[in-house]
Amino acid sequence: MLKKVKGIHRDVLDMIIEVSKNSFPNEFVALLRHEEGIITELHFIPGSIAGEDNATIPLYMRPIDLNIVGSVHCHPGFSNHPSEEDKSLFRRFGHTHIIIALPYDHTSWQAYDMEGRPIELPVVDDF
Repeated sequence: MLKKVKGIHRDVLDMIIEVSKNSFPNEFVALLRHEEGIITELHFIPGSIAGEDNATIPLYMRPIDLNIVGSVHCHPGFSNHPSEEDKSLFRRFGHTHIIIALPYDHTSWQAYDMEGRPIELPVVDDF
């Protein structure tokens, strides 16, 4: 059964912003973990590859963790819209996904469902 995601903790969003800035011009990719419906953690997968054109997660290293609800990655340009490759990733790793783009701040990210449709994902300070 899919867990309903109600928001993302501000600290996690701040971490996504910092990792994106530090990865530039490469993309990074991580999985999203939740507690009680709030995304509270980034899960970095060993063997993930970051590059200027894409980032990949080795499927054989995917954790068996029922609290993983989706993925996050950055784009090295100004578009946070998912590509067809992004949508393929979304379908493999849960139902809530985030793409952040330049300038990597609180206004340059968007959450998507597993089909690549934009969804609302409130930023919360507590849960």
